[in-house]
Amino acid sequence: MKSSSGIRAVGLFLLYLGLGVCSASVWARLADLDSLGDWHAGMISATAPAPNQYRPLVPWLAEMLRGLLPGHNLVTAYSVLRALVTGSTLYLFDRYMQSWFAPPVAAGGALALAAILPFTYQHVVQESDPINLLAFILAFWAMARGRDLLLIPVVLFGTLNRETTAMLPAIYLIGNLGVKPFREVARRTALLGFCWCLIYGGLRLFYGHRSYYSDVIMWKSNLISWYPSRAVFLLFGMMWVLSLFGARSGPVLLRRTLLLLPFYVALHYVIALVNEVRLFLPWAPVVIPLAWFALYPTDARLQPGDSSRPRPGAAGY
Repeated sequence: MKSSSGIRAVGLFLLYLGLGVCSASVWARLADLDSLGDWHAGMISATAPAPNQYRPLVPWLAEMLRGLLPGHNLVTAYSVLRALVTGSTLYLFDRYMQSWFAPPVAAGGALALAAILPFTYQHVVQESDPINLLAFILAFWAMARGRDLLLIPVVLFGTLNRETTAMLPAIYLIGNLGVKPFREVARRTALLGFCWCLIYGGLRLFYGHRSYYSDVIMWKSNLISWYPSRAVFLLFGMMWVLSLFGARSGPVLLRRTLLLLPFYVALHYVIALVNEVRLFLPWAPVVIPLAWFALYPTDARLQPGDSSRPRPGAAGY
C-alpha cells in the first residue's frame, strides 16, 4: 500500500508538472513578450510605476534563474519559473482538496483548475499571478489542516509578490471566530496583519511613492458593456453557482470566506479591469472545493450535518 501511494504521489507530481509546462507554453504564445524585457528592466532597476514596483519577488527570481540557465534568455527564465510554480500549485491544490475529498475526487479539482488557468492569460505583462495563486492555496491548505503558524511565512513572502495577501488576515479571522478561542484568533490575526504591514509598508518606504501606470478608478470601463462581466462568469462558470449549493454542507472556513466574495467583486469592479480574470484566481481554493461539495456530497470527508469536523481518519480541519 505504501509503495502504491508513493507511486501515485510521484506520478501525480509529474502529471501536474507536465501541465505546468503546457501552461507556460500557452502563456509564452499569448503574453506580450515584446514588452517583457522593458518591464523586467524597470522592475530590477527600481524605475517601474505603481503598483508593479511594489511586487518585486518574481522579477528577482527570474533574474536569478536567468543567470543559471544556458544562454541567459529572459523569456526562458520566466517560462521555466511559471512552469515550476504552476506545476507545484496544481500538486498542492490536489493535496489541499484531499483535506475533504478522496484522492480521485481531489485530483478532479486540481485538473479543473489546470483547465481554467490558460483562460486567464492575456496579452499583458503581469507576472505576479502564479505565485499569488500559490500563496492563497498554501494559506488555505494550512488553515484547513490547522497549521496556522505556516500562514506567517506565506504572508511575508506572498506580500513581496503581491499586496492581495492583505485578504489572508481577514480570511483567518472570519474562518476561525467561534471555532478557536477568541484570544488565540485575535492574536494570530493581529500577527498576520502586522506581517503584511511590515512587508508592504517596507516596500513602499524602500521604493518611495510611484505614480500608477493607469487610471485607478475603472468602474465605467467595467460597466460600459456586458463583456467584462461575461469574462468573470466564464472563469469558474457553473462552479460559481454550484459553490452556493455546496456552501450548505461545506466547511466553516469556506462557507464564511464565500461571504467576502461580494465585497471583493465590488472592489475590483471599481479599481480594476475585471475582464483580466486572473484577478479572481485567489478564489479557486474556495469556489472549486465548495462546488465539489455540491457535485460529490457522498465523497466528502465530513460528518453528515456537521460542517466543521472531518470524519475519523480524515485530514484535520
